[in-house]
Amino acid sequence: MSLEYVTGALDAAERAKFEAHLTQCAKCRADVAAWRSLATAADDPSPPGPELIHRVLLRSALSGPPPATRRKAWFSLALLRAEARLVRPAVPIASALVMALGVALAAAPSATGSAGQVLALVAPVVAALGIAGVYGPRRDPAFEVVAATPTAPGLILLTRIALVFGYDLVLALAASGVLAALGGDPGGLFTLVDAWLGPMALLSALSLVLAVWLGADVAAGVAVVLWSLRVLAGGPLGNATWALDAVRIVWATNAGTVLAATALTALAVFLAARGEPIRHHRATYLA
Repeated sequence: MSLEYVTGALDAAERAKFEAHLTQCAKCRADVAAWRSLATAADDPSPPGPELIHRVLLRSALSGPPPATRRKAWFSLALLRAEARLVRPAVPIASALVMALGVALAAAPSATGSAGQVLALVAPVVAALGIAGVYGPRRDPAFEVVAATPTAPGLILLTRIALVFGYDLVLALAASGVLAALGGDPGGLFTLVDAWLGPMALLSALSLVLAVWLGADVAAGVAVVLWSLRVLAGGPLGNATWALDAVRIVWATNAGTVLAATALTALAVFLAARGEPIRHHRATYLA
């Protein structure tokens, strides 16, 4: 009855009876005071004054940021599963087919003893072309949705690198194991892996930076050009000492290629974390 009393809905007799009750009931008096406060606030359309805003801002500044919370253990697995669904099926299928073709070529009788050279040509370009398509609006069907999620772009990029490069790494290791078992190289498994691991990491990292910075098409084109130079260095450019020396430095597994690959990967993550570096490709609004 407190609401009816405040709004004036009671007749004279009911009002007098309720007022007599109020003198003896503290709860009803509190209800009447609360309803009157609400009515007063509803009748005042003026916005909050500067003193209220100042108090809110001051309290927010003094309270400090909320305590950091650690991500749950299942977050990494959930992120891997979500990103795996976004990788186009053509990427792993094409990688497996090309790697199988490389194994067939390296296992041919005419290629006896040169399996490492064949894998050194196949594995790097397979990984580089796969990495070229993991980032950007033109190759990523969920680019806009992913950009709007609270997960850091750098973390998403690292997750996709782990998926694609890890898959290609497993393929290359399996190919090396098969060829080592078939006696494709006198040096065995270690020599086969050493032939392609460094070039694969370096070319993939370079492809990643170009994909983030200039787009997937440029990254794939540069990867194919560099691979072509490596092929030419072993054939038409075989007499060019300077070309062979350059290829030996870059297309090899050593501390320099590993450090360069690590630095290029870090640069790609940094560029991805900045937002949308490929603005000239209309990353947000595609024509």
